[in-house]
Amino acid sequence: MVNRPLNILYLAHRIPYPPNKGEKIRSFHQIRRLATRHRVFLGCVIDDRDDLAYVSTLEKWCVKVETMTRSRLGAAWKMVEALATGQPLSTAPFRSPDLERRIRALLAAESIDCVVVYSSAMAWYVRDLVDVPVIVDFVDVDAEKWRAYAESRPAPLSWVYRREATCLTAHDREVAKRCDHAVVVSQAEADVFRRCIEDRVVSVISNGVDLEYFHPPTEGPAVDPAPVLVFTGVMDYWPNVDAVSWFASEVFPAVQAASPDARFVIVGRRPTTAVSSLGARPGVVVTGAVDDVRPFLAGAAVAVAPFRIARGIQNKVLEAMAMGLPVVGTTLAFQGMAVGAEDGIRTADGAKGLAREIVFLLKNEDHRLVSGRRARAFVERHHRWDHQLTALETLLRTSVARRVGTAVSAGHADQGAGIRAVNDGSR
Repeated sequence: MVNRPLNILYLAHRIPYPPNKGEKIRSFHQIRRLATRHRVFLGCVIDDRDDLAYVSTLEKWCVKVETMTRSRLGAAWKMVEALATGQPLSTAPFRSPDLERRIRALLAAESIDCVVVYSSAMAWYVRDLVDVPVIVDFVDVDAEKWRAYAESRPAPLSWVYRREATCLTAHDREVAKRCDHAVVVSQAEADVFRRCIEDRVVSVISNGVDLEYFHPPTEGPAVDPAPVLVFTGVMDYWPNVDAVSWFASEVFPAVQAASPDARFVIVGRRPTTAVSSLGARPGVVVTGAVDDVRPFLAGAAVAVAPFRIARGIQNKVLEAMAMGLPVVGTTLAFQGMAVGAEDGIRTADGAKGLAREIVFLLKNEDHRLVSGRRARAFVERHHRWDHQLTALETLLRTSVARRVGTAVSAGHADQGAGIRAVNDGSR
C-alpha cells in the first residue's frame, strides 16, 4: 500500500459547501478528511451564484478549486440536446468544455495519483483518462429513483422519467466499466448495482453524521406542551415534497385525533407552492430556510420520515437520531441501515400504521425517551464519519498501489519502457 500523501483530483457535481443537503454533506466530509492527509484538487459545478462565495472557504482544504457555474437556461438547453442525442437528461447539464480544459490542464501540470468522481455525471471529465486510477462514488443507483418517479407520476412525465431510468442505467454501466472501482452508500444499493451493472467490483462506504454538531440537548429534552413532529430537508426536492404532502393529508389528521395539540413542523429551504400551502392546515408549520435545524430537532418529540420515494441513506434520519430523537418512518426511510425497533426507530408503510406508531410514542414518554437514547447510541456505533472515511482512504491507497504495481510489472515486461497504464477495457 502507498503510505505517502497522495495528490487527489476530486470531481463533484455540486459545490461541496455548505454541507446543508445530502449530496453536499457526503462530499464535504470526504474532502475535509482527505485534505488532512493528502493534497486535494477540486473540480465542481455551481448552480447557484450565491455559492461562489464559498469557493474561498473550500480553498482552506483544497490546493486548487476549479468551478463551472451553470444557469437554469443553460442547463435546460443541455437537457434538450441530450433528449435529441439519447443521453441522460440528468447528466448533461454538468458537462462544460471550459471546465474540461481546465481539468485537463491540471492533470498535465500536477502529478495526480488518483481521481475521486462524486456522482457518475462527473465521469465525463475523465472519460479518456487511462494512466490514473479512477474511483467513482455513485452513492446510490439513481436510475432506480427515476423508475420510481415514472411509476408515481402521470404521462407525459412518466414517459420522460422512464426514458431517464433507461438512459442513466446505460450511462452508469459504461462509467462502471471504465472506472477502477465503484462505491455506493449501502449494501442494499450494492445489491441493486450488481443486478444492473454486472461483473463490477463495488464497495460500500456508508454515510456518517457529525456527532459533535448533532447531539442531544445538554439540558435535557425540551418541554413543549404541544408535542412536535418534525421533518427536515430541502423542500423543492420531489421525494421530500411528496413525503410531507402525503403525511399532512393522510397521516397527521389521525395523529391530531388522538393528540389534538400536536404540531407538524416542516423545516427546510425553498418550499414549493404545494409545501407552503400546507401551512394553512391546522397544526402544520412551514418554516422555510433556517440558519440551524438543531433547535427544531431539539424541540421536537418525534422525527418523521414518511417517504414513498427514496434511495440510499437519509441524512435527515441520521441527524435526528444523533440528536436523540426517535424516528418514525416508512420502510424506505431506513433502507440501507441495519436498524430496528431496538435502535429507536419505528416503521410502518401505511398511513394508519404510521399514525399509530407516532401516537404510541406521544402517549408513552418513558418509551419515547428510551428510544431517543437508543437512536443516538445506534449512530454512535454505526455512522461515525471517521470510520467511513478511513475506508475511503484505504480504498484510494490500495487503488494507487495496485495501479503502480501493475504499471511496474508491465514496464519490466516491455524491457524498460516508460511506465504507463493501458486502457485494455478492464477498468
